[in-house]
Amino acid sequence: MSKLIKMDLRRMLNAKLFRVLLIITASLNLVFLIGGMIFIKMVPEIQSSMNISFADQISVPVQLSLMSIMIYMSVVSFSYADFAGGYIKNLAGQVGDRGKLVISKFVVMAIHNFIFLFVCSIANIVAAFISIFLGSTIEFGADILPALLTFLLKWLLVTALGSILIFITNGIRSKTFAVIMGVIFGAGALNLLYMGVNFGVMNVLRLKEFNISDYMPDQLVSSVDVATNTLVLNGVIAAIVCIALFLALTLKLFKSKDIK
Repeated sequence: MSKLIKMDLRRMLNAKLFRVLLIITASLNLVFLIGGMIFIKMVPEIQSSMNISFADQISVPVQLSLMSIMIYMSVVSFSYADFAGGYIKNLAGQVGDRGKLVISKFVVMAIHNFIFLFVCSIANIVAAFISIFLGSTIEFGADILPALLTFLLKWLLVTALGSILIFITNGIRSKTFAVIMGVIFGAGALNLLYMGVNFGVMNVLRLKEFNISDYMPDQLVSSVDVATNTLVLNGVIAAIVCIALFLALTLKLFKSKDIK
């Protein structure tokens, strides 16, 4: 198993698309944050917003939905590469238990997501210090630990969504469908569907208040916050359930289908 993980990790790190998307995502973070500070500096009425929380740069690693989409596109590319390249047969032939191929991909996908979020947070911090020259002030508080925990929780949720993409690419074996779902996850487009579900549930069950978004990983990834205890337990449970469910489904389908 360790050899498989090392091989997949090397393949992921050497992939051109991974490197390109990582650089673009980090650069977009820099441009977005510094551009925002320049805009604020140009508008006297909102110059009070020049104060920057250091903790926020850690707890909110991804600034735009486009960046999330790039992360998921990289996941899809990595998880489907052996099928696209045609060397999945050779790998499956060398492994006694084909399920190990899925487990290895999941582990490396989790590392992949951590790298993306970590680099984005570093880009945020760099942008924050650059903005000092624009007149902004960085506020260091005692909320660094909650920010780090929020970062880890968001990483867990992004990894849960990645497990769905691995299910589609390796279980269902459809790259096109995985790309579509990656875009939907990154854009948060399922929110419209969830609104319809909320409306239906509240009317059928006569509930005064119900929000399915509070239990969905794609929505929780942008709303959880350990510092304010916002949906933390929901996020942990949703991520664990999602990973366990889709990893099990992927293993079952991957083992049952012939590799062509």
